[in-house]
Amino acid sequence: MCAALNPAHVPTDRALARRQQVLDAAAECFRRRGFHGASMAEIAKTAGMSAGHIYNLFENKDDVIAAIVERDRDEIVRRIQETLDGEDVMEAMLAAVEDSCHQPDRDAEAALNLEVLAEASRNAKLAQVVVNSETIIRRKAMLLIRTALGPKADRLPADDIEARASVLAALFNGLMVLSVSQPDLKQAAVSRVMQRMMRVLLEP
Repeated sequence: MCAALNPAHVPTDRALARRQQVLDAAAECFRRRGFHGASMAEIAKTAGMSAGHIYNLFENKDDVIAAIVERDRDEIVRRIQETLDGEDVMEAMLAAVEDSCHQPDRDAEAALNLEVLAEASRNAKLAQVVVNSETIIRRKAMLLIRTALGPKADRLPADDIEARASVLAALFNGLMVLSVSQPDLKQAAVSRVMQRMMRVLLEP
């Protein structure tokens, strides 16, 4: 029997909850001390469990980092799907820009994402996890753009749609970086400009 179908390999709700508990604690430690500064012992203490218990859930710290990347990927894909499920995709995308500019935990998320990218530049295994995750997100974003364009999308080559998805990612990732480098960022003004750029991206 395939392992994915074997009940013995299906995580219980309790195991999934414990994994999330570890990932939340690890993300907090990584933001505060960096990947190399945060030890598994510190993560265990923050999670309120033993280091041995964590090793029952994750092979090592790299495994924890990869799981955080994949969890963030799944959250982004979920948000994109919510936009796709809405009645007006264009308006939902513009609203997403507004939400991103005023996201309360944006600074903490930015610090963690920058830490991930820095580590991925040195760690080939993590780099592959990041690339795979970004590929999944980009494909979902391409579907979002095609849906927003409607029949007009049929007149565009596939690489044009992909380029628009990449520029869209650059806008949101750039905004994330600015939350660190420009803490006094004029969020309302930036939101208005990003929404105008979004409309340009969704013109054929």
